[in-house]
Amino acid sequence: MSSTFWKYGPAVFCVLVLTIYGLLFHYRAPFSDHWDLIPLYREMKAGDLELGDLFGLHGNHWHASGYAVQLGLSDVTDMAHWAECLASILIAVIGFIALMRLLMVSMDLLAISQATAWVFGVSALFFFSLDQSANWLWGWQVAVFINLAGALWTIERLSLPAISVRNTGLAAIACALAIYAFGTGWALIPIGFALLILRGALSTQPGRVSLLIWSVLTGLLLWHFFLALNEATSQYGLGSLPDFSVGQSWIGVFEYTANFLASPVVRFARDSALVATLLGSGILCWAVFKLLTVDRQYAWTAALPFLALAAYSVGAGLLTALGRWEAFGTHQAFVSRYISFGTFFWIAVFALAIFAVAKTSHRTHKRTFAVLGLLLVLKIANQPSVIGKSITLSNEVADSARQLAAVYPNITPEMHEGLLIPAQQAEAHLQTLYEHRVSLFANIPEPASEGSPQERAP
Repeated sequence: MSSTFWKYGPAVFCVLVLTIYGLLFHYRAPFSDHWDLIPLYREMKAGDLELGDLFGLHGNHWHASGYAVQLGLSDVTDMAHWAECLASILIAVIGFIALMRLLMVSMDLLAISQATAWVFGVSALFFFSLDQSANWLWGWQVAVFINLAGALWTIERLSLPAISVRNTGLAAIACALAIYAFGTGWALIPIGFALLILRGALSTQPGRVSLLIWSVLTGLLLWHFFLALNEATSQYGLGSLPDFSVGQSWIGVFEYTANFLASPVVRFARDSALVATLLGSGILCWAVFKLLTVDRQYAWTAALPFLALAAYSVGAGLLTALGRWEAFGTHQAFVSRYISFGTFFWIAVFALAIFAVAKTSHRTHKRTFAVLGLLLVLKIANQPSVIGKSITLSNEVADSARQLAAVYPNITPEMHEGLLIPAQQAEAHLQTLYEHRVSLFANIPEPASEGSPQERAP
């Protein structure tokens, strides 16, 4: 088959599977944090929504990019949650295009077109994997895929052969979108500086201007973050950081980060997380060493973008550990929602290892093939339990939504407790959804004459 098929075929297949899966099992009502979008929707429908309202901190994150997508879709689809699910897939595809560009440039530099099927197939399998079900099905998580797409385009623009002010400006926009979607985007700031400096930005005029642009971007984002932090309510304020004067904090953050990175391949076998992370790191180092040994001219340029991807996963893990380890423990890193962020690490491991094997003698790398094969099997085995739990939860959400819609406003707290976290209050949000006939009430006919839900309640 042609190389075009192997470039695009695996991704197209994965996207088709995801689309069918999302349409069948997306959450059919607001779920958990998703309820926090309803006040913004209420303000939008009343004409009171201001741009600044999108930039309030939610936890330690901005979700402004995600809010913009969700609110835009809600106004044209009556908050049909399948639309949010499809938006996540579409945005992921936009991000994957950047990953494909990185792969093609590196493979051209190394002259290893024979590796096309393996590299593109494995990258598609990891990037669109179904063990990220919680993110694919939950409309709120569109912010995750904006973040990932922004990270990929940031790294792609900063990895092009020649540093230019235009590409750095585009990278800055992609970086800002990522940070305004999810807090893990902050890892892109040091990665951006590293990519520019390692590629010789200090020695050229466009490079120095690019470093200035990146510095201004960093300053503006930090200024905005601390401004938003000062305005945040106590509920969403910045939690205390681990006390690094205590040795246990270093161990806890390290273990959390190792679990975070290992989760995309061994979430179902958690006791092997540290081994998996060390194994992946070892393969990464071996691959870079092999490439530098056989091709000193282009190997570093080809490898650097994938080292940046791996660094993004490590940075995301560290940032998450700083905010989560002390309160929730190291096993919280195995939450399936985090698999999306750890996936870049494994894409980098496989891509660079395949590059190294293709560039050198295939016959001398039987052990490498065996290890990569084992990791691929583990990745496939990682998916069934997550998929099963996600489908069960989706069916429970659908059942609760149908029950609420059928009897509203004659509801009891027990009817919606599975849709919210304990601190949330559903009554006002349900009233907003009912008044506008959106979300779970989208197919409920509006009587010719009626009062408010409170007036009709017994």
